[in-house]
Amino acid sequence: MSAALTPVAIQTTAGPYPADFPFHPDSAYPEYRGAAVSAAPNPVYAAVRGLLFQLGYDRAAFGTPAWNPLGALVQPGDRVCLKPNLVSPQHRAGGDPFSVITHPSVLRALADYVALALQGRGEIVIADNPSIDADWDALMRLTRLNELEPYYAAQGVTCRVLDLRPRWTPDLTTYGFRSGTVERAGDPAGSTVINLGRASYFAGQNPLLFRGVFTKRWETIRHHHGATQEYCLSNTILHADVFISVPKLKTHHKVGVTLNAKGLVGINANKNYLVHWKIGTPALGGDEFRNPALPADYALLALRHLLLDWLPERAFLAARRRWHGSRLGVLFEDTRGLSFQHQRGAWAGNDTCWRMAADLYNLFVRDLPGWRRAAGRPPQRFLSVVDGVTAGQGNGPFTPTAKAAQVLVGGADLLLVDAVAARLMGFNVAAIAHLAELLAAGWVDPADIPVTLDGRPQPDFFAAPTAYLDFVPPDGWGHLLAARLPEQELVA
Repeated sequence: MSAALTPVAIQTTAGPYPADFPFHPDSAYPEYRGAAVSAAPNPVYAAVRGLLFQLGYDRAAFGTPAWNPLGALVQPGDRVCLKPNLVSPQHRAGGDPFSVITHPSVLRALADYVALALQGRGEIVIADNPSIDADWDALMRLTRLNELEPYYAAQGVTCRVLDLRPRWTPDLTTYGFRSGTVERAGDPAGSTVINLGRASYFAGQNPLLFRGVFTKRWETIRHHHGATQEYCLSNTILHADVFISVPKLKTHHKVGVTLNAKGLVGINANKNYLVHWKIGTPALGGDEFRNPALPADYALLALRHLLLDWLPERAFLAARRRWHGSRLGVLFEDTRGLSFQHQRGAWAGNDTCWRMAADLYNLFVRDLPGWRRAAGRPPQRFLSVVDGVTAGQGNGPFTPTAKAAQVLVGGADLLLVDAVAARLMGFNVAAIAHLAELLAAGWVDPADIPVTLDGRPQPDFFAAPTAYLDFVPPDGWGHLLAARLPEQELVA
């Protein structure tokens, strides 16, 4: 049995995202301190408000001007980091970009309640480390998050919106090659390297197979071998007093789902410390690709990796351009073999990426190395609100199919929220490796998680064999689907 667990709330929304920035509420709620109210409906603001009430925050004062739902979490003078999923401004198959990233209307509503709790002292930071190829200017044009800085400044509240990446790849065709990147400012507060040591899920793995962001693998291997299992975290986030995770309700072809734990990839300063997959195929100890149909592919992959490891990047890219379209060209195409074409590590056999997600949770949320205590810092405070108004199913994270799930999922424990959100998607949490491992390590029985829907308790939420929101898993991830009896639904 689990110890007493914090509640997780599911809040339905009465409609889609509001259209008009900066997404004012459509009602002058008693606690609202803003000057403007929207003439158009804003069901998202109402849903965020309802979610915080469901979670019991300052319940006695609800409905009065004194209601301060985040007052027990956020203290005046705090730095509060809101961490959305801003992985990319584009849906790579031309679909809805807000099936890929967090919608700014969710962040606006949360930021209002953070500002209320700060009482004019402290700061709000909205920060992420998106995909290395993401165009930050395009993200800002799409979300207009940067315009929240002057909006809150006019109310006497400091707000910063930060791109934490130290490097950017302007051209996706050179993804993975450091020579194809340009420097960015990164985190203005710098970064800190923390060693998870033998507590890492990579301890005991063969480091010579590790691959990070870049094709040159030595930096990744240097930080992940034996008792050295290091991660490079952004100081703005690491030094925050409060961390509010605002991920997208979305599938992921490497780990099954991308919610809070997997979303912690975005707190890293240097993502090349993150092991994404092991080169090669399962027959050779790797998980980059499935075992190929042609034996010749094993020789092809071995030669390709020798060239990637030892040939200068510019020479490899020049050879790719020179031989493109020819029979020799397959040697220089990262995602192809003689008998297959597939994205590297992007399949259910990836036995690496879940370890990275679990490590980041143990490092940052559970603080297994004791970094905060050693640095003389109090424990960080947490909240999660998952944006599932428009969600992403199928082949996430970059090409999901938009799904009008019209829910928010929230709670103070990021792992419990992940478990509830994954089950709400219709998935078997035990089949999602990083969640199953973290729950087991914390002696958490999901059946003990108190779950509510719009304020109504949901008994047997995990035990009920129902599809709930009936998400389509990524290709090859059919084992995620929980047993289904369609007549069983959420308690009305």
